[in-house]
Amino acid sequence: MNDYQKERVVYQSHDMTALPWKNGGGVTREVARDREGLSPNWRMSIADLEHPGAFSCFEGRQRHFGVLGERPVVLSFPDRQVTLATGDVLIFEGDEPVVCELPDGPSRALNLMFDAKRWDGHLMLCEPWAWPLHESGEAPWEECWYILSRGRLMLDPSTPNPVVVGPGDALRYPLTECGHALPGNLRPIDESAHGLVGFGVQLKRHSTDLDPVSSLQRM
Repeated sequence: MNDYQKERVVYQSHDMTALPWKNGGGVTREVARDREGLSPNWRMSIADLEHPGAFSCFEGRQRHFGVLGERPVVLSFPDRQVTLATGDVLIFEGDEPVVCELPDGPSRALNLMFDAKRWDGHLMLCEPWAWPLHESGEAPWEECWYILSRGRLMLDPSTPNPVVVGPGDALRYPLTECGHALPGNLRPIDESAHGLVGFGVQLKRHSTDLDPVSSLQRM
């Protein structure tokens, strides 16, 4: 386990750089990405859904789409239409044609996209103290995140300058904390009427991608 995997880090939404969508139809804020290579094998971002319109095409990527905002989102595919409320997650291929509708106004979404041939990933509605454990015998998760949608958490409340984690902020967990109780230096504060709502994100490479020689041969 390297030093990066041992750290707990908070990424606050106001520090995330706003970038245009690939198709120019909106704005997204990158939370994290694969740090190897110019073209990331995985990427996690928060999209501002201000207007109805088509999503960008990401060929070769699996997309996990979770509604982070308070208002519902309707996704229309050629063969189906899906209505998603806060906390709902939909998985689809990145190159599927999809149009986003916003029946009650603007909302936000969390997008996790990755190359399913090289990575395994999950995006799920999750309490910050109830991480699912990887199954016995499988490779451990390499990235563990919590992105808050509703409510607030305080990191290091006993220190002079505690950090408040609010809606749209991201918390990366040390791998040693996955599947364990909420650490003592992280506690809920000023919860909304509906309590804490957030998404857990976990990522790991497929075992065949752990061999540097095999990776080079596929480049």
